[in-house]
Amino acid sequence: MSSANDRLNEVLLELPKYKSQWESYVANPYVRAYDLAVQNFTREAKAQAERDRTKAELFVLGASILTGSVMMAAFATTSVRVLAGRTMLNVVCNNNLNRTFDMLHAASTNKTLMFALGSVMDEAKKLAGNHVKKAAETFTSSAPMASAATAINYKTRIEDFINANHICVHDLVQGVRDDRLINESGKNRIAELTRRIPFCNPPSGRKVDEQRLSQKMELLFYMASVLDSDELVQYAPAMNGSDQTIGRTVEYSSSSINQMPSASDYPKETLPRLVGRPTPHYQPGQRIRYKNIGGGIRDRIDLLSLQTGNGKFYPDQNMLEKFLVDPTQHAQIMKAEQVINRLSADARPRALTEVRMM
Repeated sequence: MSSANDRLNEVLLELPKYKSQWESYVANPYVRAYDLAVQNFTREAKAQAERDRTKAELFVLGASILTGSVMMAAFATTSVRVLAGRTMLNVVCNNNLNRTFDMLHAASTNKTLMFALGSVMDEAKKLAGNHVKKAAETFTSSAPMASAATAINYKTRIEDFINANHICVHDLVQGVRDDRLINESGKNRIAELTRRIPFCNPPSGRKVDEQRLSQKMELLFYMASVLDSDELVQYAPAMNGSDQTIGRTVEYSSSSINQMPSASDYPKETLPRLVGRPTPHYQPGQRIRYKNIGGGIRDRIDLLSLQTGNGKFYPDQNMLEKFLVDPTQHAQIMKAEQVINRLSADARPRALTEVRMM
């Protein structure tokens, strides 16, 4: 019968293979899908003279929502921490990430450790607390990373994350093996626990459909643009001026809306109110205005929405209406939020060691 140290050595020998499997079957296909999605989005956005979006935000949005595995969810958690994005995007990302970990009953405050050690962490602490703590320092001591939208940046960041997990598990197993204060029974138990560690349960084959994942990522980028298209306008009728201005409205200010469209505190439209004292004037009202993201982008959204099983996004329009009328209203803002939630739910892993086909 193999000794506990022999069993732990066998685990150490397998770790490089697990690392390669995570890189080949999950990380690299994600990077290629992301790169294609960003290229397509950038090409379409430039064609429509769409304002430049911080591409690092796109990276966070795609990585955070289309997780597919605890590895990607944990990686996205670190990305959200080091990247300052719009309030609304952070709400979306954090909400979906927390759902992932809450569903898996991962109570640990260090979400990144959940990929390295998973549900075995608490039991491992009882048997080898010092080694768990030392292994965890792999993550806590790492410096903030620079973020950019390039595929090479995305690739190396994921590689760094996988490497950190590799080092974490390696340090734990090696530390237990070499610790003379841990008895044979304790070492055997640690060897058994490694079978349940997410890092030690990589997929045996590719789990990412790059073309389909790229379509979903690109659709998410556009959904963020749709969510960004609403703004709150303060206005009132003009009271004094020439005949040309009488009856027209005056806009006093406009501001972005950070609340999600389904939120109870999403701004309500109000009409201006005429006030008679001390002199007649209007107390401004407020309305929601939608920025036109362009007919070409709307066509692309409809295509991607159909390809990813989310149905047609915009109402039907004839050619003249497409040219003259932007159909975006509150219904489309709501639908963008629903699409994000639906894609997230479909990609959310149901177990610590599951890798969902994307």
